Order: sequence, then C-alpha cells, then structure tokens
Amino acid sequence: MTKAGTVALLVLAWAALPWPAARWAALFAALFLSLGALWSFVVGRLLRVRAADPLLRAFSGRRVEVATVFENLSPLPTGLVSFFDSAGGLEAWGETRRWVRVAPYRRLRFTFAVRGRERGERILGPLTVSGTDPTGLFPFEHVSPTRTLIVYPALRGVTGWPQGGVPSGPRAWEPALSDDPSRLRSYRDFEPGDPLSRLSAAAWARRGRPQVLSFDRTVARPSGVVVDLRLAFYPLRLRWALVEGALETAATLVWDLLGRGETVWLTVLDAGPPPATWGPGRGWGNARPFLERLALAAPDKSEEPGPLPVLPPAPLRLLWVGPRAPGPLPVRGFDVVWFPMEEVRAYGAVAHP
Repeated sequence: MTKAGTVALLVLAWAALPWPAARWAALFAALFLSLGALWSFVVGRLLRVRAADPLLRAFSGRRVEVATVFENLSPLPTGLVSFFDSAGGLEAWGETRRWVRVAPYRRLRFTFAVRGRERGERILGPLTVSGTDPTGLFPFEHVSPTRTLIVYPALRGVTGWPQGGVPSGPRAWEPALSDDPSRLRSYRDFEPGDPLSRLSAAAWARRGRPQVLSFDRTVARPSGVVVDLRLAFYPLRLRWALVEGALETAATLVWDLLGRGETVWLTVLDAGPPPATWGPGRGWGNARPFLERLALAAPDKSEEPGPLPVLPPAPLRLLWVGPRAPGPLPVRGFDVVWFPMEEVRAYGAVAHP
C-alpha cells in the first residue's frame, strides 16, 4: 500500500469513530506524534559531534587530553542525550559516559585524559551520542569517526652530553660550527680575510663602503641516528626489552639533538616500508615525523638481515644504536659512535660512550 493510500485509510478510520471526543483524542494524538517526529528529525539532523583533534600524540607513560566538541545547531533543545566515548583499553581519567542537555545554538566541550604504556598506534572511540524525542518513539543516534593516538617511545635522561651545546672539555664528537649560506643574517663591513665571493655590490653602493654578507652559524657536521632493529643480532634473552630500549635510546638522542639546534637524520633498520632514512631536521618543530617513525617501527624478524640502506651524505657523525657495533662503512667521512644494547647497558639514562 502506498503512503497516500495509508493516509486515506487513516482519515477514513478517524471519520468512522462513533464519538466526537474520540475523534478529538485521536487528532491530538496524531498531532503529538507528528510534532515528536518533527522534533527528532530537526534535532537529529542539526547535531554536530566532532573530535577536537582526530590525531593525538603523546610520549609513553604521559597523559594526553582527549577533547570532543558537541554542538546543537537547531532551534530546539536536545533533551536528555547519552554521550559515550571509548578510551580504547587505555588508562583513562575523567568521565567517558554521561547524560547531557544542550540548549539551542549552544556548544559543549567534553574532555578526559588517557595514558599509553606501550609505543605504537591506538584507536580511541567511536563516540556515540543517542537520544529521542519527548514521546520516546523516534530515537536518533550519531556516531563520530574514531581517533588515533600515536604513543611515542619513552624519553630517558641524557648524561655525558654538553649542556647548551657548549662542551665542558675537549671531545672528539664536538660539533663544529660554520656559516650557513641558506640563512642570511644581514650585511657588515668588509674585514681583511673575508672571502671576496661574499661581497655585495648592492649593499656596497647603498652604504658607500665595502659590505659582505653575514650568515647564521650552524653545525658543520650533522648527526645521523641509526637504530638497528634486526632481531637476528639481539640475544634471545630479554630480546624484546632490548628492542624497546633501543627505540627509547634513539628517541632520546633525536629529541636531545633537535633541541640543541643540530641537524639530524634518522635511519631505522626494521621490517617497515621504505624510506628507511628520514631528515634532515633541525629544531623541535621537526621532531614529529622522527618520533612517529620510531613509534610505528616493526622489528625485522628475518634470519638473513638485508643490506644497509642509503645513509645520509658524509661528513656525518653517526650515532649507532644496536646490539653490535657497525662494521666498516663503504664511504669515508663518518664518525661512528656506538650505543650498545646489552643486558646490563640498555637501561637507565642514555650516556655517551
């Protein structure tokens, strides 16, 4: 039966009622149900539920705030709606399930905190908001997309490294500083010994005396952090603990070097897809792709480890993190420092050998 036929049948049934009071009662009931359906349709269509940040990041063992924005764009109140979120099996602080009322054209923000103990990718949600009209016969439901939490490897303390980039004594691995031609600072007067290639004719003509370009100084020899995750080289006892220790050591080195303003490359020897080398990066603002690569690293379980990937160009200070020291490299110009991952040396603070 079509909708028009159904409506005609209901109208005939209403007209056939024997008492006027029954007709009025049926009319008011139909009107009440129609208003309830319209209320549910309007409110359900104009509710907006979204995550404040669909991709969250945090270091292992640290809390991160999960925020959700709930908006009512309709001219009607929502009534009492159920608000349920999922912490994805992680430790959670705050309410993940609640009952709320949202006035017309109002916005609410709900937050709770989670903490991940293991590195990797975690899924939070989905967030479900459900309610109904005043009659209780026309429910509605909204399900927002899930959110992703990337847990970085935990950071450790660093010992044996110069504070603020100024070493306390002579060290073979001290980074040398040189002018960076890509970072122009200003102009200055020409001094004996300045290379003639830095003379600026335009500044000379403008100021009336010889002017040379001056640049910001940067690290002449960048650092390349290599973390070896080939399981065939790790001892069977405490193998997975040593792998996690290697990732935490690499994350600590990358974080510390970027914070000191050095140019950093990262090479991960694992079973993940290429590219295996990331960089260059300079400053904490470039730390995100490095830490995400370490968080999602998958150890290589093959019995025959593959060859080394293409390393960054020399000269380079190579910080090798793994169970064994690197063999002779095919290219000169690498100053190799080995951070051994052994049963008695893979825990605690990261110390320069």
